[in-house]
Amino acid sequence: MKIKKVNNTIDYLVVATKNDFTSDFICIKLNQLNKRYLRINRDEFEGYKIIWNINTGDLSIEIDEHNYLINNNLKAVYYRAPVYIRHYSNSTKEEQLYKSQWMAFVKNLMFFENALWINDPTATYKAENKLLQLKYAKKVGFTIPITKVINTKCNELGKNTLYAMKSIDTLLLRYDQKEAFLYTNIINGESINSSELSFAPIVVQEFLNPKIDLRVTVIGNEIYAVQILKNETGTYGDWRKEKDKVIFSPFELPQDIKNKCILLVKKFGLVYGGIDLAFVNHIYYFIEINPTGEWAWLVENPGFDIDEKITNVLIGTGV
Repeated sequence: MKIKKVNNTIDYLVVATKNDFTSDFICIKLNQLNKRYLRINRDEFEGYKIIWNINTGDLSIEIDEHNYLINNNLKAVYYRAPVYIRHYSNSTKEEQLYKSQWMAFVKNLMFFENALWINDPTATYKAENKLLQLKYAKKVGFTIPITKVINTKCNELGKNTLYAMKSIDTLLLRYDQKEAFLYTNIINGESINSSELSFAPIVVQEFLNPKIDLRVTVIGNEIYAVQILKNETGTYGDWRKEKDKVIFSPFELPQDIKNKCILLVKKFGLVYGGIDLAFVNHIYYFIEINPTGEWAWLVENPGFDIDEKITNVLIGTGV
């Protein structure tokens, strides 16, 4: 999507990447409403000309010979970026410089702290920590899976008992010019204890099965929930491994679970949060929350108006 050509001062800023379709939805809405916005893509910064006068607070950005001004009158920012830089694997010195310094530039956009942020990078950074997520979820009343973090043999693990094994943080590795993403794996205690664990800690959780995976999207006080099914039943293990084979259908959560989801998002200081739950034996287990999670697929299927709700919050007409 091309950046909207506007004159001078920007009211709304979108921080994304050029192929981020989720942000496309927000830009389309802002464009339809004739709002003065600018989208900057983190993977296109080298094509921008930036002069930021910290003394006056004026940030001037030239893109394709069009000039834009961001100042303390900025109203809102839609921030679609993780805060923690997870890897520089096989990057050249130039690539490392680009990634580290431009990411620092993006984080320093918090200079415009009077604007509404979805989400505030400081809150995002805190909410990206999965173990803290579990702590906060328990505090607001969620049931959480029995969870251990280990890097050594754990005698408490049953030899033939199955567990969900995860990385502490999103793990994206590059080798042989390919990227590898680590999904949740189901493995028994004997295999875990016979593995070489000392190199890095892992998360070991009780295996919830059979289950129905739920994705709950929270925007302020608004809730959108779907159940994720394959052949009209729940999936075994990580549903993302079979994302082309599952369907998403609306799911009505009990009011107390809705309240807990809203409370958890607020506890982290977020406006938006994508929460994963597992429904097992009539119990709703909290799995994780993503402060920068995808939601575009929920607009297309099952047709939720999440893009409209987020835009309304940005421009001050929503919850």
